[in-house]
Amino acid sequence: MVVEAETLIVYGDIYLRHLTGLDHPESPGRLLAIMRGLKRFKLLERPEIEVEEPEKARLRDLYLVHSVDYVRLVEDFCLKGGGILGTWGSGVVCCRESFEVALYAVGGVLKAVDDVMDGRFRNSIALIRPPGHHASRDLPYGFCLFNNIAIAAKHLLKRRGVRRVFILDIDAHHGNGTQEVFEEDPRVLYVSFHQDRIFPGTGGIGDVGRGEGEGFKMNFPLPPYTNEQVYLKALEEVVEPILRQFKPDYILVSAGFDAHYLDPLTGLGLSSIGYGMIYRWIRYVAEELTGGMFTAVLEGGYDEEALSTAVPSAIAAMAGLKIEVEDRVQRMPKYLEEAALGVLEEVKKVMAKYWDI
Repeated sequence: MVVEAETLIVYGDIYLRHLTGLDHPESPGRLLAIMRGLKRFKLLERPEIEVEEPEKARLRDLYLVHSVDYVRLVEDFCLKGGGILGTWGSGVVCCRESFEVALYAVGGVLKAVDDVMDGRFRNSIALIRPPGHHASRDLPYGFCLFNNIAIAAKHLLKRRGVRRVFILDIDAHHGNGTQEVFEEDPRVLYVSFHQDRIFPGTGGIGDVGRGEGEGFKMNFPLPPYTNEQVYLKALEEVVEPILRQFKPDYILVSAGFDAHYLDPLTGLGLSSIGYGMIYRWIRYVAEELTGGMFTAVLEGGYDEEALSTAVPSAIAAMAGLKIEVEDRVQRMPKYLEEAALGVLEEVKKVMAKYWDI
């Protein structure tokens, strides 16, 4: 099959119909801001990038990760009009259409993966909502109903003949649901960069997986203001050597954009320029290890100005393009930079028990 374009964007206005109420950070405005940014930088006009509508997931796709009872619970709750599903404070706001939209979120990710696997595109990004990496088998959590990226990984392993999947989670919050799903699975190398001591409070350096999955889970709990220089140092000096030993067949990215310094819910220090640098690294290692194949899946990111520049910066890097983003790399206070570099050394020390690093 002839490659149609470098990068596929999966997006549909269906995702705007998951309504969470006034002033809720996980709102339809997030996607509208992203699409405005893509148009502003004229990325949707480039032949290297193509936008396609999502497809609707089947219930059996959800069952790759979630129980039948849980799926039925979410469907019934939404059909009755919605509300807050789950524990107060960490539950998920749903409307009548949220279950239907969530099916298109899962289906959008599966389309993004399958179209790359089938050779139509070199890589892809699913601009979806609701997000997914906090959702576990039977629990909605942290704005997430179904674990979109975990379902995609299971789909690759079970249906597409993939043997090993690397999941890179760069959301500012630890993907507790994703790690839980694959906690004992050595076929999935899960690596998370997140802010320390914030929601959901998981993802410590010592959380390396259990049973056969021990050593295949890696967490970088980072101090506030951590910038892209630290991220890239960790990716190049700690993650990449392990990745080359793991030899993934496919790369999935939990594409959180709430590590941006403007984000109102977190305190990390990535810039929009930095997101482009990180995605250039992902493209580079994918070309080396998976024939260029990878898929990014939108997670968090709650400042519309940041989303309108950071996401285009990332997508341009995915497509091998350069755009001029008006932003600046944030300087870290010396003591926090030393703390962040200390985290890298601790992670390296822990992972040296399992890998040649």
